[in-house]
Amino acid sequence: MYSLTYLSARQLVQDEEATCKLLEFMPRIMYIILFKVAFRENKKKLLCELVKMWPYSQLKFQQLLQTCWCWSWTSSEKCPECQWSVIHSESNRGKIDAIILGLMKYIRKVLMDDPQQLPNRRLRQLDMTGLFNERFIWNLRFVRLWTISVSRAHIHIFRQQATCDLGSQARNKETKVSLATFPMEALVNLLVDLHVEPSSEEFLKVALQDNVNSLLPVLCRDFYCTYDFAVKAEKFLPLLDPLALRRMDLIHSSITLGDIRWLVSQIISFQNLKSLKLPTFAEKGQWWKDPMLKANFDFLVEKLNQLRHLREIALRGICLSGQLEYLLGGLEYSLESLRLSSCSLTSKDLTYLSQSHHSSHLIKLDLEGNNITDQLDSFLKLLKSVSNSLRWLNVSMCRIKDADFYKILPYLYSCARLSHLGLYGNPLSGLSIFIFMKQCKSKLPKLKAVSVPVFPECGKDLLQYNRSPVLLQRPMGNEVFSSVMNKILQSSTIRQEAINQFNFSDSPEMGDYFELQ
Repeated sequence: MYSLTYLSARQLVQDEEATCKLLEFMPRIMYIILFKVAFRENKKKLLCELVKMWPYSQLKFQQLLQTCWCWSWTSSEKCPECQWSVIHSESNRGKIDAIILGLMKYIRKVLMDDPQQLPNRRLRQLDMTGLFNERFIWNLRFVRLWTISVSRAHIHIFRQQATCDLGSQARNKETKVSLATFPMEALVNLLVDLHVEPSSEEFLKVALQDNVNSLLPVLCRDFYCTYDFAVKAEKFLPLLDPLALRRMDLIHSSITLGDIRWLVSQIISFQNLKSLKLPTFAEKGQWWKDPMLKANFDFLVEKLNQLRHLREIALRGICLSGQLEYLLGGLEYSLESLRLSSCSLTSKDLTYLSQSHHSSHLIKLDLEGNNITDQLDSFLKLLKSVSNSLRWLNVSMCRIKDADFYKILPYLYSCARLSHLGLYGNPLSGLSIFIFMKQCKSKLPKLKAVSVPVFPECGKDLLQYNRSPVLLQRPMGNEVFSSVMNKILQSSTIRQEAINQFNFSDSPEMGDYFELQ
């Protein structure tokens, strides 16, 4: 059932001309619901005027699109009917253009009029973050939508800057314009998430280079990269605002310890960084025996200790056998998310982690690809130490068999706040998972997502593939696998278990750190 406020807003947007004239007399809360309805109803003129007259310091685009309007505007409840995705289309391109045009009109009004005439209309930031992240494919077309719109805005605003009153003197095209010349009320930041790949590299670089002396600078909150970043880092990192960046995710690119020194020296400039996912390392062996590689690792440790706000660290593919305490031991702050995928962790590493000051604060722990069974006692101590805080655990491809799993279960059940669990690639029988599921409602009431393990009974000699789950598709009997899963799912339905998602991916990302906070 729609709220009365929503129904009223829906009626108002039908007459854009009249509603635009009434905006300055409307209560602030009406702007939020009008924006939602205007976007959905494709009322571009009204969108433009709403942005121009926006009564708050921030306009959070994603939040306005995703929060359900059937309930209170502050409610966390969401209705699938009231959510929609922003896809590439002529209609959405026009609406994005209208939003950017509203920013341009706001800036123009401040430049042309006395800024003091707009005491309650000082928009500081258009927040377009949260539309993309590592859980789904980057929508390149949509990125092009706003970059094209922003490029137009930069050109328009520069012309406005170049012609506004500076002693009433005309300038030629070569004149440089300084931001110090203009009122700060005219500056509006565009906060976005950026994903750099070969097809987006050039136009994203142009968008960032246009920030110089612009009244509509593009600031990056979360930065992702999915190709050989070491080669391109020199061109991109200096263009990012050092205070705005919250996350740097380079995990899908690659690097060697020989190249890490320059990269870390650049990363250290982002002092507000909270999440750092370093590129996948190429070093698999005992690199510490090489003096040069050891010196580079020492440099990495030293610089990580200087990032005071860092709460999430991810490493993959580097051998850390016995080196974890050296890597994390000097951190004065406590990590809340730690990813150590395929890092050849030993009992010494797990013991250190269980006894460190990080353990009681960890809400997310990823140990994918480490041989847990060879140091099971240390792993159980670690589970016990993180039980009060842990919400997300990934032990995919850790060679956990049924006998190990039954020893782990009591410690796993002690993690009462656990909401996401990764078991993919472990040779666990359907019976083990069935027993586990039967206890979930009482033991793990908040568990809502599980990545499914390998069922040995589903194929002959299936265990030989446990280190390469991608090879399981051929030997696994689909009918047998479906039968086992149906039994588990039926049990969950009958018992009304909390679990509502089963993930079949070999690298499940079932919960972002910032969403778990």
